[in-house]
Amino acid sequence: MDRKRILLVDDEEAIRKMVRVILGDELYEFAEAGNGMDAQVQLEKQPFDLIITDVIMPDCDGIELVMAVRRKLPDIKVIVMSGGGRVRAGHYLDLAGKLGAARVFEKPFDTAALRAAVQELLV
Repeated sequence: MDRKRILLVDDEEAIRKMVRVILGDELYEFAEAGNGMDAQVQLEKQPFDLIITDVIMPDCDGIELVMAVRRKLPDIKVIVMSGGGRVRAGHYLDLAGKLGAARVFEKPFDTAALRAAVQELLV
C-alpha cells in the first residue's frame, strides 16, 4: 500500500519534527519546508496528498501558501496551524478557513484532534 505524502511547512524545525512524531513516521511519507516559498518549490517537484502549514513564517507565510495552493493545486487539502503573532491566532485561522483551508488548529493543538483530521482528510 502506498503511504500518503504530507508536506510539513513551519519555520521551526522542532514543530515539524513534533508533527511527524504525532502523526507517525511509519504511517505517512513526509517532506518538510521552512517557509511557503520552499513549500511551493517542493509542490512543483512532487505530488502531495496533504499540506500542514504554520501561518507566521519568513519569506512567504501560510496564508500566501494557501492562496497559491488553491490557485495551482486546488485538490490538495491544507491544514493551517497558528500560535498567533501581532494579532490573535484566531484571526489568521479564520482567514485561512475562508481562503480554503480544510482544517485550522490553534497552537498548542490537541494531538488527537490533529491525528483525526489528517486521517479524515486522507480517506
